[in-house]
Amino acid sequence: MPASPIDTTRLPSRPRRLLAGAELDRYAETAARLILAGRLNKWYPDPYGCAHYFQAMAASARLGVYDGVQIDLGSGMPTLQEIVRVKADHDVAEEFLAEQAARQSGGRALTPKIAAKVQYYQMLSQWEFPPLTNISVLLRRVDGGRGMAAYEAVFDRYDAAENVFTRFTLLLEQKDMSLGAALIERTGDYSRQTELFRETLERYAADESELTFLLLGHMAGVRVEEVTRARIGPLWSFAAPPPPGWSGEGAGAAGEFILHLPWDKASVDIDEDREADPFATIYRHFLSDESRPLVEEEARRLGYRVNKERKFVCTPGAAEHLNERLRQAGTANIVYTLDAPSPTGEEGRGGEPEQ
Repeated sequence: MPASPIDTTRLPSRPRRLLAGAELDRYAETAARLILAGRLNKWYPDPYGCAHYFQAMAASARLGVYDGVQIDLGSGMPTLQEIVRVKADHDVAEEFLAEQAARQSGGRALTPKIAAKVQYYQMLSQWEFPPLTNISVLLRRVDGGRGMAAYEAVFDRYDAAENVFTRFTLLLEQKDMSLGAALIERTGDYSRQTELFRETLERYAADESELTFLLLGHMAGVRVEEVTRARIGPLWSFAAPPPPGWSGEGAGAAGEFILHLPWDKASVDIDEDREADPFATIYRHFLSDESRPLVEEEARRLGYRVNKERKFVCTPGAAEHLNERLRQAGTANIVYTLDAPSPTGEEGRGGEPEQ
């Protein structure tokens, strides 16, 4: 079910760069291929739908309908407004195409501008695009003896703060109030989210998994078992270069692409903390000496530990330097290399699939 609509007029301003023409085509095509080469499992947002957003932004797809695409220089990804535009165009495409077909049937010729828009909308209508925000809930089990019901909730969003595709997956139990007020209502084998649950997720699932676990863990009648957050982005490229030290040397280094695929999980099934992300620190470890003991005690009470990982997909020229920097950082990270498409349409990729 779609969550609350996003008000793009109230978002903070971040540095941006406009891409157009051949630059935009290169950026959009490569970004889509990188996403599809990432071997993403169920913890991540839908790779096909996310890749379609990039493909729909290419100058060759839009045919001059829009001047270009604004890229957020912090994440290297399109701004939320650009994602909203593609989804809105897709949602009205069928109606628009029907109107134009009716006009043509009545003998009215299309202007060049409208003809380009028709072709763009025809392309959009062939693809599926994930909602900008979406929450789904699945009943896992009912424990009558304990009076608890267990659920899996999946919360997808294009993160307005970071401009990256994000998926939260939550495993939780709540008191089984099948006919009363609750975050999730149940009748028999059917369950549905409440407005309270949607508001809670939108408020609490806005940062890393551990913080979401802590916030939900304070709610009466709720026991959190696991929170996983997985993201598509940031994306380093000529449009938004890597920070100093993370790009190779030489004239060709500026033309390489590196897509980040970070993943973090807070779970009662994890025995010890594990940090394998060179760009992120476990929340508790980041706190001051005064605050850390309080949060550590809360983590022990709730019974969870945290794992953080990050894998990458890059163009061939970036692989050697990226692997060397990761070796220096002392983290074990998977790096897939984007090769030329094979005759079957699959990318040539190194490494083993992530479990």
